[in-house]
Amino acid sequence: MPRVASRDLVEAIESTLFVLPAVTGLSQDLGIPGLRGRITKLSHPLANLCGDARFSEREADALIEKVRQRYKGLAFGWITGPSTRPADLPRRLEAAGFEHADRIAGMALTDLAQRIDVNPRVRVREANWDEAINQSEMMARAYGLPTEVNRLLNELIAASLDRIKTRGYFAYVDGDAPAAWGFLVYLPDSPTVLLGGAATLEEHRGKGLYTALVARRLADARADGRTAAIIQADRRTSAPIAAKLGFQELCGLEFFASSGE
Repeated sequence: MPRVASRDLVEAIESTLFVLPAVTGLSQDLGIPGLRGRITKLSHPLANLCGDARFSEREADALIEKVRQRYKGLAFGWITGPSTRPADLPRRLEAAGFEHADRIAGMALTDLAQRIDVNPRVRVREANWDEAINQSEMMARAYGLPTEVNRLLNELIAASLDRIKTRGYFAYVDGDAPAAWGFLVYLPDSPTVLLGGAATLEEHRGKGLYTALVARRLADARADGRTAAIIQADRRTSAPIAAKLGFQELCGLEFFASSGE
């Protein structure tokens, strides 16, 4: 199978932030032309996320205000990247009172046979989505999120399985309770997979669980005929590990948050 072009990988890095479709009772499309995003009933920047903007310079400031009104007082997040238009949208968001909350590295690996050494004490097991939902509290502690936000995100994935193939994995070390979690998204009609954000409980960090989750997901993707993997990695935590495992940074993403007030 031919190598995936870098421009296609960058496009996938940006677009997969919004790969989940609207789910009745859980989320709805933002409904603003030139912007992708979702609205939920929770007030949190990850529950309500928008981005991939294609605005003109003339309309950008007015549309920022329109988006704020669309969320009706809910906290929400806004992702910008290399395809964002206008290019100075990050500056405009900060001027409008958004907090520059995080910096993300868009990374890719095009050799899924890359050797990754894992801690032999770590065990990785694929889980079904009922199990995942039931472990939302554990995941929330690992991610540093409210439990209800993590549960909602799990429910969105579970409700979309008929349209987006997604596999979840728990990692264990020194016991029968899961210590880390990660998931794998198969992009429709694409040779590429997304390694969805993995997280480890604080007391188990530094034991190689994140690395083991990466290795297992890459192996499963390769076994299914996929040839490239992308990741949206936090620059402070997972990006340095991903780089050591062979991932190359292709672009940067910026995460802005509005309190909704």
